Amino acid sequence: MAKFTDTQQQRAAKNLPDASIPPGTQFVGDIDTMAGLRVDGSVKGKINAGGNVTVGAEGSIEGTVSAKDVNIAGEIIGNLKSNGTVQMISGAKLVGDLSALSFAIEQGAYFKGLCLIGNAKESPVLSAQPVFVKEKKSESKSEKELI
Repeated sequence: MAKFTDTQQQRAAKNLPDASIPPGTQFVGDIDTMAGLRVDGSVKGKINAGGNVTVGAEGSIEGTVSAKDVNIAGEIIGNLKSNGTVQMISGAKLVGDLSALSFAIEQGAYFKGLCLIGNAKESPVLSAQPVFVKEKKSESKSEKELI
């Protein structure tokens, strides 16, 4: 385990990005930081950040992400765990399971996966059974009935 300097701990407390992956840069490997990270290029690997992770409009991450708050304008393909808020703006894409205290998604953003919001320690179990509607047509009128 790496030791962090006082400067790194101060940056983490202020949520300053400890690292930045600029546009046109491809990074392959795992990233572990006590502070934050901004991705405007491409990352393939696991990201574990003590601060915030921001994915710019041209940024992409392929791998699991764990961070305080996560702001997505680009794309994440992989599971995401946040100790705070996840925000997706229009044009953002998240394909993977999400666990966070809160989640905000703008119209035009794409999310596919399971979503667990709040402090729950276990995944909720869906107890409601699906309801199907069957349309019955007769000569006089059309009726719908639950089956």
